[in-house]
Amino acid sequence: MKNVIFILFTVAVISSGCKKSEDSTSEYNNKIELGTGLDPSNSFILTGVGTTFASTATIYFRLESQDDMAGSKVKIQVMNSNGTLYNAWEYPNPQSYGHIMVSSFRIAETGNYTVSGILVNGNKTIASISVVIN
Repeated sequence: MKNVIFILFTVAVISSGCKKSEDSTSEYNNKIELGTGLDPSNSFILTGVGTTFASTATIYFRLESQDDMAGSKVKIQVMNSNGTLYNAWEYPNPQSYGHIMVSSFRIAETGNYTVSGILVNGNKTIASISVVIN
């Protein structure tokens, strides 16, 4: 009987030690940041990060996806405050894998907008942010 208990205990310990971790957290998050420029020493870091921009400014975006973008084009969609489309731009992905896309766009008219980063493959919205253009 002691042998049976020992064997069951050993199997239980080994099974729990081999269990796949259910912690599937990624070092990446679904988010979009906007800024006025890029860090000259690391072009994946934005400078002048904020949500208010001049109508004459080039707005840089950094779209980060928790899941691999798998080479999908990225669409930046800008909606007016009344829910109508202001404009949308598609950016080709320079590689077949990765979690971050950085580029820029402009909003020339003053107002309140919502900017969304969307993976074209699967039409998946990654993140959105509200902005004010002065």
